[in-house]
This record gives sequence, structure tokens and C-alpha cells, in this order.
Amino acid sequence: IIPVLHPEDGSSPSEEESTALLEVLKKQFAHSDGIRGFFAVYLTSPESLTMEEVPPVLAEAVKGADTKVMVPLACMNVIMPTAMSSIHQDPELKECASKTADNGLKILRLLKGDSDVINNCKAIYQVSSDEVEGGDDMIEYWNKFFTNYKYGAAQKADISRVIKEFC
Repeated sequence: IIPVLHPEDGSSPSEEESTALLEVLKKQFAHSDGIRGFFAVYLTSPESLTMEEVPPVLAEAVKGADTKVMVPLACMNVIMPTAMSSIHQDPELKECASKTADNGLKILRLLKGDSDVINNCKAIYQVSSDEVEGGDDMIEYWNKFFTNYKYGAAQKADISRVIKEFC
């Protein structure tokens, strides 16, 4: 999929390729495992790391996915590499994590303003800022996520900084 999204010659996929690719992406994005699998590869691929913008067909597929499934995963694709960029000591690993987080932000920005994005990001911001107000399900979900990954003060500060634009 990635070579079709990002041809080596810098061209865009043909209309026929885009239509076929959109159908494949829609099927892949119909399930959380498909979303996870795609983005685990895409966000770290050399081709995607050099692109300024998300290819239109990928943007369309992301926007067309069920936000209840896509949004939490898109948030995780920002949170996890952001946290890793402050955990890694090796400069190369730190840079790689930072680039992956930037790619995750490009995807999340496609959904910016959606109520699911706002609600998840407000909860993430509260948890990462240690400003938890109440204990609704979303707060509990993200609190458990942060606890599970053992994010410390530095990771929480970095996450809070990058997620704030979506609140």
C-alpha cells in the first residue's frame, strides 16, 4: 500500500489506483486491528517520514472511518512516540520517535474538531496534566493507559504540550 501512496517517482496515484486503494483502506480501517496494523507500518515508513502532507486518498479513508475506533488509535499514535522521544537516550532513536509523533499528528489533524477528538484529547490533557476532573469512562480509559505505560512527569508534560491543540 505504501508504495502506491508514495510512488518513488514522486507522482500521485492514478484515479484508478486511488479508487482501488480507497476501497482497501476502508476495509482495513473497518476494524481496530486493521487500523493498528496499517499505522504501525505507515507512520514509521521512510516514505511517509519525508512527506509534508497526508496523501488525499489516505486522508479520505481516515475521515471516513468510524471515529469511535479511529480517534483513540490516532491519539495513541501521537502519545506513544511523543513519550518515547523523551524516554530514549540515543539521539537517533529520539529523532525517529519524534518523526513518528509528527506523522501521528498529521493523521490526528485530519480529524481535528471532531467531537470524539475533542473529548479524547481533553481527557488525555487532563490525565497528562494531572488535572483530572471527575472520573468518567474516558478519563479512566486514558488514566489506565498512562499507568500501563508508566509515563512519568517528563512524558506527561510532552504529551500535554502536543495534545493541547486538539482540546
